[in-house]
Amino acid sequence: MAISNKTAGTEAMAVSSPVASSKRPKRNEKGWQAEKSAMTRSAILEATIQCLLELGYANTTTALIANYAGVSRGAMMHHFPSRMSVIKAAVDYLHVLRLREYREMMSDIDDPRVSLTYEVTFKSVEAAWNYVNLPSFIAYQELMAASRTDAELEKVIGPVEKDFEKQFLNAAKSVFPHVKNLENFTGAHDMVNFVMQGMALSHMSMKRHARAKVVITSLADMLYNIYRDANLIAD
Repeated sequence: MAISNKTAGTEAMAVSSPVASSKRPKRNEKGWQAEKSAMTRSAILEATIQCLLELGYANTTTALIANYAGVSRGAMMHHFPSRMSVIKAAVDYLHVLRLREYREMMSDIDDPRVSLTYEVTFKSVEAAWNYVNLPSFIAYQELMAASRTDAELEKVIGPVEKDFEKQFLNAAKSVFPHVKNLENFTGAHDMVNFVMQGMALSHMSMKRHARAKVVITSLADMLYNIYRDANLIAD
């Protein structure tokens, strides 16, 4: 049966009426604003790290950070009213990021269900080298270097670095179950950590990657012997 124009018009009005529209779920504006604010903050912190990598600590300004992040100066100042406030936030951001990246890179190397082998030992050292070549490590080292002569920055980064060392050691124990109870685990961990940091900072060395491969092999050999002497290697 055909629907009259009057009936059709009435139905159309019903569909577009304010009463019908009000029944639709309203967008959570408060939640959206919080999400938007978090996204802006994250973009600013990522831009800060990029500035540290490309420009260095001394040349990283709030104006340049805002430009890299693609946000207005007003938005920048709303989240971080001073240069040191954004640097402090970046230090905290890198602290969390570096621990997460370490766990992700190391988590699948030492399987507690199988015997510890030289291959596993070599992979762990190789992964440690890859870790100190991540942008997060390089940006953090830029801040560490600057803190040597910047008292204000030293006060910011000093406590974070102490906490990082403790958490970093605990993270290493958690991802390497075969050797976590090694009597001198801290010594072995420090040996790898210090060697890798030193190589990472030698960024202008000739044939750097080729020489790094030699050091990685030598370090893996030393660790393997330490593990074998501690009866951690299944012969």
